[in-house]
Amino acid sequence: MTAMEELSKKLGELPEGRVLAGFSGGADSTALMFLLAAARDNGRIQPEAVHVNHGLRGAESDGDEAFCAGFCRELGIPLHIERAGLDGRTDENACREERFRCFRKVMEETGIRALVLAHNRDDLAETFLMRLIRGAGGEGLACMSGRDEHAGFTVYRPLLKAGREEIRDALAADGIRWREDSLNQSGAYLRNRIRGEVMPLMDALNPGAAERIARTAEIAGEENRLLQGMAEQFLDGHSFERWLDPAALSGTPEALAKRILRTWWKRNAPETEEHALNARQTGELAALAKAARGKMNLPGGLHAVKAAHGLYLTGFAEEPAEEIPFTPGQTDCGGGIRLETGPSEGNPGDGIRTQEVPEDFLRGCVIRRRRNGDRIRPFGMEGSRKLQDYFTDRGIDEPARDRIPLLCRGDEVLLAAGVGAGAVPRWNGNERNIRLQWTGRMIWNLKERKKTDDGTEF
Repeated sequence: MTAMEELSKKLGELPEGRVLAGFSGGADSTALMFLLAAARDNGRIQPEAVHVNHGLRGAESDGDEAFCAGFCRELGIPLHIERAGLDGRTDENACREERFRCFRKVMEETGIRALVLAHNRDDLAETFLMRLIRGAGGEGLACMSGRDEHAGFTVYRPLLKAGREEIRDALAADGIRWREDSLNQSGAYLRNRIRGEVMPLMDALNPGAAERIARTAEIAGEENRLLQGMAEQFLDGHSFERWLDPAALSGTPEALAKRILRTWWKRNAPETEEHALNARQTGELAALAKAARGKMNLPGGLHAVKAAHGLYLTGFAEEPAEEIPFTPGQTDCGGGIRLETGPSEGNPGDGIRTQEVPEDFLRGCVIRRRRNGDRIRPFGMEGSRKLQDYFTDRGIDEPARDRIPLLCRGDEVLLAAGVGAGAVPRWNGNERNIRLQWTGRMIWNLKERKKTDDGTEF
């Protein structure tokens, strides 16, 4: 058995079908490409490779590209070559972000949804220490796993059980060449200093330190997945888009409550360099969730607002809501809410989710969100009111008001979804009536939010 065949016994999970593998030309990714080619010959996968030329080392970078092209040609593996656009940046984060941008670009072009990377056990230990000295919490210390889900694709790291020297020894034993990156010796990068200074010292203090640190990172990952699953389950039952029910957090252990809030943020905030909340921001958000009312700033120019009936994320750049002419049938009003029409059921409806009106009454109506100057004549009352005052009287939190679909004629509101009815005709069973019904989650409807225990809408 060859050395590489022996190394293949340590391979972790691999996907089936088409995969894209990051290939730098270094020892780890060269070993990965060789092992993927063997798996292809066994009928398991169809690998393709992507090489990102960062252009940081001049002719040496071009030599890496040429090596990767030749190696893939020998193995019969398609290679995609991308040139990084670093705009003068040379730090580790910039290079990593640009690599992933290139990976995503190739995946979008090819339709491949599995990305295979060559991180090894020592990479895992080094990343753990890097995050530890930066003060990361449980989520940060769970830094790598054999399989991670990203937006639209899955990352596999099948070499996490193999050490760096073990991989190099296997390549050398079988006469397989690879490229050395001269920047790996630079003390300008934190990872290189940990690799060249810290890890040897730790191994001298306790031989086999890298393997044990990697195992600690694996344990942190297992515990992180457990807590994350609990946070996701909580949010599935007690949040909707940019709204969260803070009352449900009462009695939740603080560590889990903070995890829930960070996860809620990640679900709803746009992807930015500041996408993750730091410890200070998380603590402030947890305190806001317990407060009666308040507001705090968040990354990306967003805000968290605590109102009477919920915690909201606000400050998003919203496009003007579309005005939709009313037509019988089913109308998508945005935000998961629809207005549906159907035959009369012999009663006027509750005026909140359902309302029956004469068929010809709706001629010329539109569905839209609120505007300045909107008024409503509350059903059964004399005169009209500003819509803003009407919402206030009904305890509708300010951050929720722009989400509410309205059935209007001009500036007059006839129906506010999940809130109430305006000047609609009194129901007459002798008329030719149609039934209007709002469907979907309406976080502003206080009565419905209390029904979640039996599975109905918020």
